[in-house]
Amino acid sequence: MQDRASLNSPHPFLLPVVAGLAFFAMAMAQSVPSDEIHSQTVPYIPASPVTLRTEVRVVEVPAVVRDQGGRTVPGLTRDAFKVYDDGKLQTITGFSVRNSGAERSDPAGNPRFIALCFDDLHLQSDALKRTKDAAEQFVRAGLSPGDRAAIITTSHSGKYDFSSDVPTLLGQIEKLTATPQRAAADMTRCPLIRPYEAYQIAARMDPGNQVLEAKMAECQACYNNPCHEGEIVAKAETIWSRARDIAGETVGVIDGLVDGMAKLPGQRIVILTSAGFLAGGQETHLDRVMDKARHSEVVINALDANGLSFSMSGNIAYEGAAVLASGTGGSFFHNSNDLKTGFRDLGTAPETIYAISFTPSGPMDGRFHGLRVQLAGSNRYSVQARLGYAATPQAVEKTSGIDNEVTASNALTEFPVSFRWEQWQGKPGMTVVVSLDIAHMHFMAWNGRHTEKLNIIGVLLDDSGNVVAGKKSELQFSFRDATLAQFAKTGFTTAMTIEAAPGHYVARAVAQETLEGKLAAASTKVEIR
Repeated sequence: MQDRASLNSPHPFLLPVVAGLAFFAMAMAQSVPSDEIHSQTVPYIPASPVTLRTEVRVVEVPAVVRDQGGRTVPGLTRDAFKVYDDGKLQTITGFSVRNSGAERSDPAGNPRFIALCFDDLHLQSDALKRTKDAAEQFVRAGLSPGDRAAIITTSHSGKYDFSSDVPTLLGQIEKLTATPQRAAADMTRCPLIRPYEAYQIAARMDPGNQVLEAKMAECQACYNNPCHEGEIVAKAETIWSRARDIAGETVGVIDGLVDGMAKLPGQRIVILTSAGFLAGGQETHLDRVMDKARHSEVVINALDANGLSFSMSGNIAYEGAAVLASGTGGSFFHNSNDLKTGFRDLGTAPETIYAISFTPSGPMDGRFHGLRVQLAGSNRYSVQARLGYAATPQAVEKTSGIDNEVTASNALTEFPVSFRWEQWQGKPGMTVVVSLDIAHMHFMAWNGRHTEKLNIIGVLLDDSGNVVAGKKSELQFSFRDATLAQFAKTGFTTAMTIEAAPGHYVARAVAQETLEGKLAAASTKVEIR
């Protein structure tokens, strides 16, 4: 039996085999060029389900050093730096230097990709208007030939395209609107509890109950009656819960954005514009996003849309946008109403980033540890570095998201794909047929193509849920406009055959698209004769 991929068509014809999959297309004048679909199929080997936990963790600290004119300072060595973890000097165990090269795109060399990400889950209308004006100015004057930009919002994690067309980008910015602040409903009634204050009360981060007592006093002044402590705590917990959920949505969009940009060539910069969101409760997720961004060389710069007004978090160490910037070698532009200058300054990646690492001398106690980086014997330069890290025991996962679903039994429909199992002629086995609804899938626009990668695993399980046999396929799409339009009409189908001895099995198929990490899965009972 042959592995194959096909269009849904009653009259297919055979195209050349590409990396183990044979492709079928509708009877039409043109075939699908080999540079638009790449595939590879290999036997599936189940990953170990064991999760190892260790108290040993290496903390990476990106640092940018600038002179009095704001220019980055190259040429420093490990001995020039000192790192303090909660005030305790640490031994530097790793050191490297990353040079980004030219600040602007070279049309014949390295392009520059800039994601203008508007955190509209936290931006109010007045702040959004100010940032839109500044962003439009940046698009008009701050982009160089060869630059490509994308407009993204945290309220929508769907498709986004990088474009060099200024009118298109300006039109997308103009359409941006503020999303109602769902966490604000309980903030309007007396006593006024801001999200950071709610976090302090609800998460028991309020030394001496000073914030709680202040809010009880406000409540009594409002209603001319003593207020019960439980009422204030309950209100704080409600506000904090909503703020944490919304912050999780924001971090989730940044997470997916980093994954998507990691595949792009050249410089990759995110400018995150936010009115502030709490890092508290998101420490583990933020650490994971920053690790991915550092390793894929995606720099996250952040701009505080509040300017000189009150910041939502109230403490920069708990400001999510500031944490993301400091943890990826980016800059945090704040305490200024000159947002146009902010966009201009944040539109470039630092030319030199020092990657410092150390193994904490203290235990992984679950707390947020503040970090401070200093230069030894020099006050001429300023150092911008990671603000801190969550000291939680590091988990080394032996299984990925798609591997975790292979031996599960639940159905997943996070993106439009369907599965069916057939028994074809030839050696004993089952063939899984995977049909994609291309018209409703998300693709990333890059270099005039529509790109996406799909991982598919098909397995046969015994009565105990053990994998008896399986295959794994990777499909990489790089469609031109015409090809995407054709597949959007007809759908796209790929199939792979899993050979196994005659008998009864549970057949399980799982697919994952890598742009957003969404999964689809289904199981059924089959008999091989």
